[in-house]
Amino acid sequence: TLEETMRAAAAPSAPEWQRRWETAVEALGLPVWRMPSGAGHDAMKLHEAMPQAMLFLRGGNAGISHNPLETITNDDAELCVQAFHGLLSQLA
Repeated sequence: TLEETMRAAAAPSAPEWQRRWETAVEALGLPVWRMPSGAGHDAMKLHEAMPQAMLFLRGGNAGISHNPLETITNDDAELCVQAFHGLLSQLA
């Protein structure tokens, strides 16, 4: 059986934080792809206390997510770290 305990809409990205991610990704020479959906998970409540924006990376296994078969490449993980560093550098 299933009992619904909570329903929440996806959290909208804060435009200024989304721009920071986009700037960091572009600085790496990578294309920016915008997701039309909002964020889920913790951001669904966290955005009420602080602005949020998310960086998504491509996944292997046909993009399966939140599953033991989820996978990413080391190269993509490194690009995410570099993008995060670039975002933090904008704040300095």
